Amino acid sequence: MESQPSRLKLTIAYNGQEYSGSQRQPGRRTIQSELEAALAVLAGRKVQIALAGRTDAGVHARGQVGSCLDLRPDLDVGDIQRALLANLPGHISVFRVERVPDSFDPRRDARWRHYRYRIRIGPRNPLDCTAVLNMDGTLNVMRMLHGALRFEGEHDFASFAGLGKGVPENADRDAGRGTVRRIHLAHVRSHMDEGWTGQEIAIDIVGDAFLPGQVRSMVGALIEVGRGKVQPEWIDSVLAARNRRAGPKAIAAKGLTLVAVGYDE
Repeated sequence: MESQPSRLKLTIAYNGQEYSGSQRQPGRRTIQSELEAALAVLAGRKVQIALAGRTDAGVHARGQVGSCLDLRPDLDVGDIQRALLANLPGHISVFRVERVPDSFDPRRDARWRHYRYRIRIGPRNPLDCTAVLNMDGTLNVMRMLHGALRFEGEHDFASFAGLGKGVPENADRDAGRGTVRRIHLAHVRSHMDEGWTGQEIAIDIVGDAFLPGQVRSMVGALIEVGRGKVQPEWIDSVLAARNRRAGPKAIAAKGLTLVAVGYDE
């Protein structure tokens, strides 16, 4: 019996500081272009890879998922992983390679995505300074948590959508789902960095999908709440406005990491 065609599913981590985002862009260094270059060496010809989620310039990942045709069915997945690592720059790692059915689509089949934003209050830690946003002053974590809970559920996130997606004159804003997304979890926690004189705040957001810049704008709103400039209830009014011009400024990309992409409920 002829074997069914399969695809490769790659679980990918990267430090996005040196890249112009995850998606391929002409004349720019991106995560997708580096992965495709490494795959081309392995396959002996051009290979296209699809990614589960688009990450902006400077955003990191430790659980991005990619998929491409299985062009070397003669090789064990462990050999494929080692070959890719040998041809990828040090900022990018593939820590799992699996063979999956040909029908697998890393973006359309995904049920949830988990992002984490890390903030440090106090002296910077040089061991992770490219993946954490250092801030001065103080943030009220409990106020931020009360604000984060207001994001949970299904809402119109036009006020938090970048690249022109959230302005009223965008003709595509109300097509299909438009700017409506479901947030399964929004949580804020704080801890003292052991052995380091600083406080770290982690903001975890899990949703079915995200608009361009949405998570960084959500974090920007929570920082305004944590600073005491607005009340947690202010987030309700920003959501209700359905207009990016009424939304908060997106925070810097460097503190944001795509933690995981899930394919179960």
